[in-house]
Amino acid sequence: MADRSPVITGLGVISALGSGIDDIWSAMVAGQSGLKPLTLFQSTRYGQIPVGEITHDLAELGAPLHGSRSDKLAWLAARDAIRSANLDTRSAADRTGVLLGSSVGGTHDTERFLTTLIKHGKVLARPTRFHECSAPVDLVAESFGLFGPSFAISTACSSGAIAIATAAELIQSGQADVMLAGGADSLSHTTWAGFHSLLLVDMQGGCKPFDAARGGMSFGEGAAVLIIEAEEHARKRGATILARLTGWGASCDAHHVTAPHPEGAGALAAMQGALRRAQLAPTHIGYVNAHGTGTRDNDVAEAKALKSLFGANVPPFSSTKRFFGHTLAASGAIEAVVCIEALRRQQLPANPGFSEIDPAIGLSPLTKMRSEELTHVMSNSFGFGGNNAALIFSTADTVPQTRPTPSNHTSVTGLGIIAPEKHSVSERAIQPPLPPDSIKVRACAPFDAATLTPNQRRRLSRITQMAILAARRSHAADPSKRLAVAVGTGFGCLDEGAIFIENLITKDEAEPMPTRFPGSVHNAPAGQVAIDLGARGLNSAPTMGEISFESALWQAINQIAIGEADEALAGGVDELNKYALSIGKRWGFWNEQTIPGEAAVVANLSGASANKPSLARVTAVRLGRYRRPFDAKREADWIAAAVDLSKVNVMVSGAKGWSELDAPYNAVVEELSRHTGRALTHQTYKQDCGEFYSASAIGFSVAVELARQQQCSVLLYTLSLRGGKALCCIEP
Repeated sequence: MADRSPVITGLGVISALGSGIDDIWSAMVAGQSGLKPLTLFQSTRYGQIPVGEITHDLAELGAPLHGSRSDKLAWLAARDAIRSANLDTRSAADRTGVLLGSSVGGTHDTERFLTTLIKHGKVLARPTRFHECSAPVDLVAESFGLFGPSFAISTACSSGAIAIATAAELIQSGQADVMLAGGADSLSHTTWAGFHSLLLVDMQGGCKPFDAARGGMSFGEGAAVLIIEAEEHARKRGATILARLTGWGASCDAHHVTAPHPEGAGALAAMQGALRRAQLAPTHIGYVNAHGTGTRDNDVAEAKALKSLFGANVPPFSSTKRFFGHTLAASGAIEAVVCIEALRRQQLPANPGFSEIDPAIGLSPLTKMRSEELTHVMSNSFGFGGNNAALIFSTADTVPQTRPTPSNHTSVTGLGIIAPEKHSVSERAIQPPLPPDSIKVRACAPFDAATLTPNQRRRLSRITQMAILAARRSHAADPSKRLAVAVGTGFGCLDEGAIFIENLITKDEAEPMPTRFPGSVHNAPAGQVAIDLGARGLNSAPTMGEISFESALWQAINQIAIGEADEALAGGVDELNKYALSIGKRWGFWNEQTIPGEAAVVANLSGASANKPSLARVTAVRLGRYRRPFDAKREADWIAAAVDLSKVNVMVSGAKGWSELDAPYNAVVEELSRHTGRALTHQTYKQDCGEFYSASAIGFSVAVELARQQQCSVLLYTLSLRGGKALCCIEP
């Protein structure tokens, strides 16, 4: 399937070093650094240590007025990538999607809301509108009229790289022809103070990756977007192919929430996976763009992984983070652009800040940019939770060797559920610093945490404990099986994040809470599930509002389909939180029908050939975006193109949650009934579990049970208020 091979046809990037590829590359050639004293916000404890801050007025660069700082950075990079590719988005709108890494999201803007609340007692909630990590995806998709599969990846510093790899898999699977893929993150007080509290920041003002005297990371912000196309689509429209994405690999250390595996085992597995997919030997790699944060442990672990993979012949390598700062979720995307430009220009980027070899590393990175013949280059990205990704880019004239994605139905072989009891409603008191109030909620029934270890009970947040227990209920650990984990979440670990930020603002950074910060990231539940179960395959935390679970389900099923996992866990988890409850009431979200809820659901998935009892089979998962005004006939046609409607008797939907979506759901059922010539049963679930972003995971459990009971195909159809849609077909 060479014609479905992913090729790169456009690039867009904005960073502290500049906006636009030519300006950035010229600055790198000149050895300039984008690090400068922090001005975006005040830090009483840590001062103005240099960071990779973008000082240009984003509005003057053309960014939209609405959206968070991260959203605007993503939009600018996407605009430039589209222009670079000379892509007419209108001609392929239904087959063009957006997949972006984001770990900060709108946190910088949310901090303004919390500061005003805590310091002045005023509830000015407007800045929180774009808090979610999926907001950059929504803005890009809506602005450029894109309706293909779209979601965000929030796996900390590996987010951008995993987004690029997942976009390539969507193309190879046939779900999209074009994907805008990359990452975007702004600076924020939360991440600034969080990494400082973990003693991971270079206090001297300039990171020195791999150097004996390195003192930690330097922060940055930015965005990069790649236009990735199926080769057949690119050639048909006459696009210039800049490079090929020939290999990608992902792994999890399953070792520690912040520290890497000391021998770099997970990093090695990701690089080996990328080589395996590209069908290349280590000797084919001419350059490695290392993750190289400048922290003591990470650089040593990565160096060990490089030596394990390449032996005595480690190719030229460098970390480019002193140019940009560590841009977190954007770093893998920005460094992907660096790799593609290295191939196009046949130049090797330098590792600024290096002067002395560390005996614990025993390797010297490139100290000056130089010209060299290149065919294949590798880019590494590693994040919290031992989350690892490696990408391989090759010159446009190479012959693609990537493997096709086989057609493979997946069995549901276990379900673990932590959820509210049916019809249960309780009152939840809203605590300070918010004004006192009480709101009706559907809260999870008390769960028994006695089986968790003392450390898990003491240190892990409630939402993460819920995810672990749901995963244990669905999965019987088998060390001989390769296990991938994808846990979707709309809001992530809101409680843990709120505690950290409240303390930060209340005490003016005087008493940081280092144990809270790692648990505040979106991928904390997925990472802790992996540690608990020893899952060393892909570890992902997709987020996309109401279709967060289906995004995770697609990733998990795909890992089995492409042979990277024997089993996979697909989950959805969200928690009740005082801020979401209070702001939701202020904005009129909650009423007698729409009652906020929470749950954790994890499905154990196995390949069709697995020798395990099956609860049901998942035969289709499709993702996309719907048009406004809503067109039920178009949606029914979209569904009919993906599944055999003659076998379907029931549609399960998210109706009876958000009242605005009831009419669209009902209209689709009517259209499908016309398609089939018989009335389909319309089953709902939110009246039992409440409204929350990953509630469709409960819908999935309902669909599995209906397929078993009625011995028919069941559709799970989900709509998002912000335009996302997902379809899943479950058969007995």
